[in-house]
Amino acid sequence: MSVPALKQRLGRWLFPRLPITRALFDQLRFEGNAIRVRAAYACLPWRRARLRAVRRRRGVLVNIACGPHRPAGFLNLDLLPASPDVMPWDCRRSIPLSAGSAAGVRAEQFVEHLDPREEAPAFLADVVRALAPGGVLRIVVPDAARFMEAYGRADRSGFDALAVPDPFPGDLPTKLDVVNHVFHQWGEHRWAYDFETLEHRLRRAGFSRVEQQAFEQSLDPRLACDRSVHAPYSLYVDAVK
Repeated sequence: MSVPALKQRLGRWLFPRLPITRALFDQLRFEGNAIRVRAAYACLPWRRARLRAVRRRRGVLVNIACGPHRPAGFLNLDLLPASPDVMPWDCRRSIPLSAGSAAGVRAEQFVEHLDPREEAPAFLADVVRALAPGGVLRIVVPDAARFMEAYGRADRSGFDALAVPDPFPGDLPTKLDVVNHVFHQWGEHRWAYDFETLEHRLRRAGFSRVEQQAFEQSLDPRLACDRSVHAPYSLYVDAVK
């Protein structure tokens, strides 16, 4: 049996016996991974050497919380790297670059996972620090306004446009269940955004120009390597330092 399969079996055995909710269990597991990554940079010489090398780079394109999407030419960051070419990093409050060294940053389906009072402001402020003048931050999040508009319609045509399955998924059987999933996603999403809200947060962080964009359209075309699976329901926003 593989190690991941063994961990999954152990988790399924332990979970019913723990007096905590599934959401708390998942959060504890996430924080444990974050502690492990930070400890590695503190203790492992090769990790510290990699961090120093990254901080010497200039004109960097950064892909935040990349998962399996690792566009060429980017510094791809993720807490749980899917490949050796991904740099392990907890991106919730910072990115591992020197001031003014980033040419562009993209964060697809990430910002909605951040705590809106502490993590999101810290993350945006650090991106401003890391970007060179004129650098672009591209943010892709679920478009909460479109889901709320779809909810207000008498039929399900709005949800069809958002590529919500017909019939609705078994664990999201009603229109409000689908909207709740956008806002919460079983505890993984911490806040929902429309353009007005995201523009406010970006300008407050120090960005001078904020514009709504579209799938595969960006003020910096290099950042428009968007995942097509997210296109039907996403909001695309570019912010310039």
